[in-house]
This record gives sequence, structure tokens and C-alpha cells, in this order.
Amino acid sequence: MNFFKAKVIAGKGRGRKLGFPTANLDKTNLNIDCGVYSAKIKSNGKWYRALFHFGQRKTFNEGISLELYIKDFNFDIYHQEIEVKIVKKIREVRKFKGAEELKKQIKKDFKLI
Repeated sequence: MNFFKAKVIAGKGRGRKLGFPTANLDKTNLNIDCGVYSAKIKSNGKWYRALFHFGQRKTFNEGISLELYIKDFNFDIYHQEIEVKIVKKIREVRKFKGAEELKKQIKKDFKLI
């Protein structure tokens, strides 16, 4: 299992618009393969389950993406450092035809964490 700490930074709000708000992280040099992972994050002393996306932002063709969608979490953690524990790889990163296809895949991914 991989562990790392990273600071939560502001993104462009695309996840929130899809109904899946994400925590974007300021780290880009991880020693893992690109992909979507099940993960756990620690914030304010409590662990939460999460989906973790690392790699090229193929969905929107722009740069590296390091972001988490945290299950059952609705707190402001901008500018806070969190601990991330990578549990297992779920799938490869891929490009989706549109927002609806992406939302369906995120829902499928959540069943695996």
C-alpha cells in the first residue's frame, strides 16, 4: 500500500458540477501507475473511503490530475494537508464520450471500494 501526504488545492469545479465534488491535490510525483484507485484519506483524525484518480487528465485533455472523490464527506479541506492511503487499483484512466458516461463509471467504481 502507498501512503503520502498532500495539500488540497482548488480545482475548476468540474467534479462538483457532475455531482461528485473532488479534492484536488498539489502532488504530481507519485510512484504508482496512472489509474483510478480505491483509497482512504485521513482528515481531522478520521478515515474516509475515496476514489483516487492519478494520471493524464484524458477526460478533458489537460495535464496531470491528482484528485479524490471522498465518500460521505462534506467538509471544507482547502489548503489542508491530508494523508492518503492507496488501497488497490480499480481501472485504467480512459476518455469518456460525455458527462453522463463518466457519471455512470464513477458510480460503478464506487461499488468497488
